[in-house]
Parts: sequence; structure tokens; C-alpha cells
Amino acid sequence: MRDREDDSAVARIVVAFDATPLEALALDAAAALASVLDAELAGIYVEDENLVRLAALPFAREYGIVSAAPRSMATADVERALRLQADRHREALARMAGALQLRWSFQVVRGRAGTAMLEHTREPDVVVFGKSRRGVLGRSVSLAALGQSLARRTSAHEARFSGLALRPIAVLFDGTPRGLRALAAAQAVAGIAKTRLAVLIFAPDVAGFGRLRDEARAWLDQRDATARFAWLRSIEVPEVVALTGAEDAVGLFWHEPALERQRLDALLAGLRCPLVLIR
Repeated sequence: MRDREDDSAVARIVVAFDATPLEALALDAAAALASVLDAELAGIYVEDENLVRLAALPFAREYGIVSAAPRSMATADVERALRLQADRHREALARMAGALQLRWSFQVVRGRAGTAMLEHTREPDVVVFGKSRRGVLGRSVSLAALGQSLARRTSAHEARFSGLALRPIAVLFDGTPRGLRALAAAQAVAGIAKTRLAVLIFAPDVAGFGRLRDEARAWLDQRDATARFAWLRSIEVPEVVALTGAEDAVGLFWHEPALERQRLDALLAGLRCPLVLIR
């Protein structure tokens, strides 16, 4: 299986920030890719427009943690809290970028996370959503750029990505060019984080699984990399979520050229790890 090159370069690795427990893993994955690809690490904090609208309603109430007493929600208070949260995320991004000597940027937008991120990113970007129901890396990654950049990197930053090293990185592989780019991106992150790789082979039958497994294994062997292989019999959301969970993956690298918003939402709602979408 020969490498199918993509001449375009990844300009930015964009992290979507909100208040979720998986954000640290998403930032680690984004920083690892930015380091490998020598790309800008960009952060976009999406203020939840639904929360702001809710605060503006006359019947909106919040409850105190100690007293559990209801009190009115003020739009100004909500917006102030969102700004403070955005500041914390900006500081976290700056610390990570500074430690890895990466170019970085940060901006605040308002809207729904998925829609707003797609509106504020462009085709060459990689977009990372950290929440289990919002998690995306999107982009056609250049195999040449991955290989050359990774070869230039040393193990100096490996300790930075210890959170990724605890569990395997899963990736969909179906033998297509996008599948190969997804495999290349996943292997690059697994390599810099010193973690395992779980390759989910999508095939209709056992013979197809064996053929694609041999293709992926040959590609990995050329790079002195290894992986565990699992048969994904269907790309329906329940099957994808179940197999990713069975592998206990820290992240899933996925590709689907015409992924509908409804299907993406369902996939992200079911996963308990960040999703990497190669577009």
C-alpha cells in the first residue's frame, strides 16, 4: 500500500473550549498534532447562546450550592461568568503553547458549539471538540508533512502528553485515502504520546477485514509501529460507540466525507472521548 500524498498543509489546530471534563485530553491531542505538524495552536471559546437566552427570560432561576435557594438569573452575571471561563481557557492554551514553543491564538464567539466552530474555521484547519458529545478534529492531513515533522521531533515533549498515554487511540480504517490519512494522524499522535493504537477495520466480511488489516499492518510496519486490530462490522452509531468503548479509547480518529449534522451529534453524544474527524 503506497502513501497517497496530500500537498496541502495544515495551518491551524483549533480547539473548541467549553466547560467539560474532557477538555484537558482534547488540548493534549491538539497540542500533540500541532507539535508534529508545526502548526498554530488556536483556541475558540464558544459562549453558549442558549444559556445567555435562558438568563434573559423573566422566569429563569438558579439555585445556590449551599442554601439551594432559588434566585433570579441575570444576563450580566452569566456573561461575566462566561468571560471568566474564557480567560481560564486562554491561560491554559497559552501555557501549553509556551511549553511547546508553538504559535497560538485565541478568540471568543457566541453560538452553538458545533455550528459556531464550523463557521469560524476554514478548510485546512484541524478542529478539536473536547466534550464527549462534541469532539472533532477535521481535516485532510498530509502524510508527507506528518512523516517529515515527526521524524524531526524528539522525545522532549512526551511527558506533556501523559494523559493520552494511559489508554489507546482508536482510528477508523477502510482502505480509502481518507482512511489512510486518519491512520497517519492517529499514529503520529500515538507516537509522540507513547501510547497504543487500536485500528478499527470497517469491512463487510471476514475476508475484507483480513485484507484491510494486512494493508494497515504493512503501512505501520514501515514505520516501526504496531497496533491492535478490531473488526467494525457497521458504521452505525451504536456499533461505533460500542467498539470504541470496548477498546477503552482515549480518542477516536474518524473520517466521513459527507457527515450530516444529526449523525455527528448522535456520534458525539454516545462517545466518551474526543472525536477526530478527518474531512
